[in-house]
Parts: sequence; structure tokens; C-alpha cells
Amino acid sequence: MSHAYESARQDVDLPGTSEATGTVEPPLTQLDTKTLLASMAADMMNPVMILGEDQNILYINGAMESMFGDLVGRNAGILFSDSIERSYDEVIGTMRRGEGIIETKIADVDYRLTETRIASDGKDYLAVMLEDISEKKNVEQKANAHMRKYLTDIEMAGHIQRSILPKNDYYWNLIRLHSIYLPAERLSGDAYDIIRLSEDEVLIYIADVSGHGIQASLLTMFINEKIRANAEAARVGLDILLAEVLRGFKALGIDARVYMTVLCCKYSKSRGELSIANAGHNCYPLILRASGRTEEVPVRGMPISVISDEKSFEEEIIGISRGDRLLLYTDGITEEYSRTKKSIFGADGVRRVAEASAGFDGEELARVIVEEAAKYAMISAKDDRTLMVAEIV
Repeated sequence: MSHAYESARQDVDLPGTSEATGTVEPPLTQLDTKTLLASMAADMMNPVMILGEDQNILYINGAMESMFGDLVGRNAGILFSDSIERSYDEVIGTMRRGEGIIETKIADVDYRLTETRIASDGKDYLAVMLEDISEKKNVEQKANAHMRKYLTDIEMAGHIQRSILPKNDYYWNLIRLHSIYLPAERLSGDAYDIIRLSEDEVLIYIADVSGHGIQASLLTMFINEKIRANAEAARVGLDILLAEVLRGFKALGIDARVYMTVLCCKYSKSRGELSIANAGHNCYPLILRASGRTEEVPVRGMPISVISDEKSFEEEIIGISRGDRLLLYTDGITEEYSRTKKSIFGADGVRRVAEASAGFDGEELARVIVEEAAKYAMISAKDDRTLMVAEIV
């Protein structure tokens, strides 16, 4: 008699076994199947049991017995089936058994059950291995809790970011503002604002931070605070204002790969002038005249970065009148890419739609430009999209 059979025989109550004589007379094929299953499970570190067709436990290995006691001969429902009627005190776990890999709780411990069905001699056996995954579950629960908190914090940050943006409204009988702000993610790297400088002067800017996410959104708040704190410098010159922003940015000690672009415009009602200074913003301001004609103002300058020079900003001045509209936007709109046309929407697209929609009010004009850019691409936007229409009143 083989050693494997002797080992299995001690734990498996085989049909035809006589406790009085110790003789065993099952069919040979049945004996071989059970013996094989038991011998394979005997030395496994994880708890293993073998079930017969009636779901009774034919064999348990040492790991199983040390954890749950001797279960041989009992129905497997004691562990993980709620399909068998038993009182609550008798049932260790409460999961309906099924084939495959299942996660369940037994005696307040989380387990993964791996079930393997084996057909032999017209009968079905089921080998069930239990793996303690309590630590894994604990790590998952903590990770999920951290993720929920992270998403809540991100949502709150996004709410704060949106709340500091100016509303669509009339401002001091100087400007009527309409804007569209569409972050590609929960947080945006775009920013804009309108600030009163004097009785007849107003500052408008739009900014775009490289990248997305938390870092980019924090830098938009830095821009907002820095420009508001130094807005008075804009009365002297927009280049001076941008130099202050650059100095503040360098003081943050941020990685050289991070940068931001800022386009500042100052409108003076008494002089009928629009001053423009550009810190690397690659979408030049577009003037939609009251006549319906458009005029792009190519003002250049270096982005706000650790390698930029404070003297790299220039200021342009153009005339502007009542009824004219200033369009400021970010490259999330111009870089909408059409795979069929193999080209981007571009500044030409903005200009074309603006001229075709010159008769619309500011709100409708902004909406149409953004919609036409989206239609051009026909895919989900991968970058933040912001557009401002500032009408001279």
C-alpha cells in the first residue's frame, strides 16, 4: 500500500472503509481520484478541503483543520453556503458557493476561495483552497479611504478655483464680460480675471499653466494673488507687472520644466486705448471691431519661468472703441485637432467663426466659438479650454 494512500486514508472517510478491520474496498478509479486529490492538498500551506457531489467534506488538510477543526463528513455549508438551512450559530460564513474565485468572510476573516471542479468516474469532486486576504483587504480599504478623501479634496479645490473667477457681468461701466471655462480635468491650469485700476481703467488677463492637476491649479491661484497684489504696477506699465509676477514665480523654487503664460490687457476709457503685454501666451488677442472686422495683435514675450528675463516683456498699444470686443483664449481651443483634416482649429478658426458670428452678443459669440472648435475635433478635449469676450461699453 502506497504512502500517499496511507496519508489520505487517515483523513478521508472513503465508502467501503471498515473502522473495525481497517480494510478498504472502494473501486480502484474512485480510490485513485480521492487519494490523488488528498495527497496533493496534504502539504499545501493554505487551507484546502475536498467536497463530494453531496457537498459533504471528504478531506481537509492540516492547515484547514488547525484553523477550523475537524470538518470531515460535515456539509460544506458550515463554511460558506447560505443555501443550506442552518441556525445562525452553526454557520461560520454566509456566502453562496459558486465556481471560480470568490471573496468571502469566514469567522470574521476575509478569504479568497479558489474552487476547482474535477470530474472522475461520472462523479464531480470540488477542491476548495482558502487564502487569507485580510491584510490585502485592509490595505485596499485604507487605499479606498485615501482615494475618497483625495477626490473630495480635489472637488473642493476645483470649487474654490472656479469661485475666484469673475462672473459674466458688466464691470464699472467699462467692460461687459462673457467667458467660458472648461477644465479638461477636475482642476484646471487656466486662469483669468478682471481688476479695476481707476475710474476709467481696467486690467484683464488670461493665463495658462503648463500641465494639469494639483500643481497647475495651485499656480493659477498664485497668479491670481500675485497680479491682484501688484495690480497698481499695471498703471505704470504692464511689463512692470509681469516682471513682478516673474520674480514671485522664481521665488517659489519650482522645477525648470514648469512654466506659465500670461497675457495682460489694460483698457483706458478716457484715452480709448488698449495696452497689451504678453508673457509667452501663444494665443494672440483678437479684436472684433464693431464693424465685424477682426484684427489679431501679435504681441510677443517670454513665458513666466525660471529661465526667463525680467526685461523680456514688451507692451503694445492700440486704439479701441465702444462696441469693439476683445477676445482672449487659451490653446485648448486653437489646438483642437481634426484627424480627418489632419490639422488644428487654430487662431484662423477662431477668427473665422468670430467674423461669421459678429452679430451675436458676447455670450452667444463665446459659446459658438467653443462649440465650433469642439465640432472640428469631434473627440474629447485633452486640454483646458477658456475663452473671454470683453465688450467695450
